[in-house]
Amino acid sequence: MDINAMDQGLLKRNPSLTLEQFYHHWLHNHAPLVVPFFLHSGIHGPLTTSTPASELPVDISSFNGAAGMPPQHILDNPSPMPKWKEAYYKEVILPDERRFLFSEALDHITRVPPQTVKGERKVVIDGGRPLIEVKDEVWKVWREYEAREKEEEERKEVNWS
Repeated sequence: MDINAMDQGLLKRNPSLTLEQFYHHWLHNHAPLVVPFFLHSGIHGPLTTSTPASELPVDISSFNGAAGMPPQHILDNPSPMPKWKEAYYKEVILPDERRFLFSEALDHITRVPPQTVKGERKVVIDGGRPLIEVKDEVWKVWREYEAREKEEEERKEVNWS
C-alpha cells in the first residue's frame, strides 16, 4: 500500500517522555513488536504540515506523531483474528503502547486524510518485508504465540477423535 495514499492516525506521547524518548521508543522498541503483527506500511515521525492549521480537520498541536492507517472499510470489517494473535496484541503490543503513548492507541488515535501531516517518515514495513531490525527475541516471542494455533488445532483434532 502506498504510504502517500494512506490515511494518517495522529498519536499522543506519554507526557512522562520527552519527544526524543518518544520517537526513539516508537521506532526502536514498539515498531519491532508490531512488525510481525502488521504487515503493511507504516510511517512515524515528527509532525509538520503544509496545510494552514485553520484548515485542518483537527488541531494537530496536541499530537506528537502520525502512523499510516489502513482504509476505514478494512478497520470496520476486520478479518477474524485467531486467539493466539489476539493474545499477542493484548499481551505484547498493548502493554508497550501504555508505556510510550498517552493511552492505548485505539483510545485516542485521530484519523486524518492522506498527507495532512508532513515530516520525516520512517517506513517500517514495505512489500511484506520489515525495513527495520527486528531482534531474534521478538521473532521468538511471535513464534511462541503462533505455536499456540497449532496446539489449539491439535486439541480440536483430539476432541473430535
